[in-house]
Amino acid sequence: MKNKKLKTLFLIFLLITCHVSLVTAVQAEVLERIVAVVNDEVILLSEFQSALQSANEADSGVSGEIVLNEMINSMLLLIEAKKYRTGGSDINPQNTIDNKTVIREDIDRRIKAFIHIPYENIEHYFDLNRQLFAGKEFSDVRDDIEEILLEKELSAKLGEYTKELRGKARIRIQLIESE
Repeated sequence: MKNKKLKTLFLIFLLITCHVSLVTAVQAEVLERIVAVVNDEVILLSEFQSALQSANEADSGVSGEIVLNEMINSMLLLIEAKKYRTGGSDINPQNTIDNKTVIREDIDRRIKAFIHIPYENIEHYFDLNRQLFAGKEFSDVRDDIEEILLEKELSAKLGEYTKELRGKARIRIQLIESE
């Protein structure tokens, strides 16, 4: 008789526990969602919304697709930079200043260091764009022109590099554009 009572009490306890668990699960709300997975790293909805808001403040015509692609490219660059960086290798999407520094240092070391702008290209740019330099001598603007041409070349090489990284990466986008 005592055994039967214990079994009944245990069964009632189990039913109440299951009921409470189900009610709690039904009432739970989603606090965060994954927007994209890049290799083993995630981009969260809150990070995406923050980046989209910042981008819209700078340029109201920017789309969510462009922002997400930039975030994916940055994540790929950061993952690659962390592979070759000494020290910690944790990726922290919230630490954007440090992450941007890590990416910039890696780009400077692995791409920018190998770009050379020939003197003739600098002269040619000056000749084609004299009106931009308002009567200044070539020697006064040579460094500025070299920096302009260097940034153009770096941008092109960086585009090729991110395309290569994307080709090797596992990227899964889970963003529904209506968000």
